[in-house]
Amino acid sequence: MSGIRVQGLTKHYGEVVAVKGIDLAVASGEFVTLLGPSGSGKTTTLRMVAGLEQPDSGTIEIGGRLMRGPGVNVPAHQRSLGMVFQSYAMWPHKTVYENIAFPLRMRRIARGDERARVERMLAVVGLEYAEYGKRFPSQLSGGQQQRVALARALVADPQIILYDEPLSNLDARLRDTMRTLLRSIHDQVGVTALYVTHDQLEAMVLSDRVCVMNQGEIVQQGMPRDLYERPSDLFVAEFVGHANVLPVLDAGAGAITIAAGIALQVPSANRRGAASGMHRLVIRYHQVRLLDGDDAAVADNVFAARVRDVMYLGDRIRYTLELGAGCTVIAEAVAGERLLDKGACVRVGLPGESCIVI
Repeated sequence: MSGIRVQGLTKHYGEVVAVKGIDLAVASGEFVTLLGPSGSGKTTTLRMVAGLEQPDSGTIEIGGRLMRGPGVNVPAHQRSLGMVFQSYAMWPHKTVYENIAFPLRMRRIARGDERARVERMLAVVGLEYAEYGKRFPSQLSGGQQQRVALARALVADPQIILYDEPLSNLDARLRDTMRTLLRSIHDQVGVTALYVTHDQLEAMVLSDRVCVMNQGEIVQQGMPRDLYERPSDLFVAEFVGHANVLPVLDAGAGAITIAAGIALQVPSANRRGAASGMHRLVIRYHQVRLLDGDDAAVADNVFAARVRDVMYLGDRIRYTLELGAGCTVIAEAVAGERLLDKGACVRVGLPGESCIVI
């Protein structure tokens, strides 16, 4: 196995700077996700690592070997990569076996070894050779085709596997199944993985580390929990998970003040950036506490609120709560614990340790 190292990688399309001199390191065996909206540069970065796009500047190393840099440009087919695409990219006239075996035949692997490898990879992705080996892609479901694409990417024992939004064409239930399968296969095979998605749930479930991209730059990277609980800026706070974002009218050294004159105590460790300038208060929906009488006596930052709206989400209930004129927050509670009616009055806690001022 081997890792990836990217330094100063830049890509222009005319006047548009798609990737702005990013640095990225993926350790051997690590699963790293590039997460961001459309146009953030994540797919362009992946394609440059793959050798499918040529950078304007910067270097790319795989396994300590320079793949792209001054005077060096190793072709894509020589980079020992496997790649899983959004579109499956299967040959419709070839059987499942032939699709998976294609990388082995390009390397002139002996037929006996070829058969053993294909059968092993089909078993890894949960498809049996006897049932699926002779089928054609048109005889498979979308989820089965994606499993075949994954088997083909892994069959030649690549140093690196690249994923370009591979689950975006699947329905919600299949995505759940495939997320579990992908992580299980990664833990089993251990190949270094670089994954691209705009789906923050995929990034959270699959990744050892997530790099959030915006406008061609990596704006924050870290373990999924770190990004969710300690966003570095407003973009990350809003893109990774659901959050209340409230204007801060006064971010003094003591309590901060938000709309309706509401003052909150927020630890200094949870304040980002300079003391002056525009600030926002960020608190996740599930961190807003709906309090009973006993809870209210011991919680900090407790306020009276009125339930303005109730949304049933199956496993959760989402409440829109009005704290005062022009100040609302959203809270989520587990369905079945407690049900508040629209118009009800409630005590609400905004715990200081859960509040972040950006």
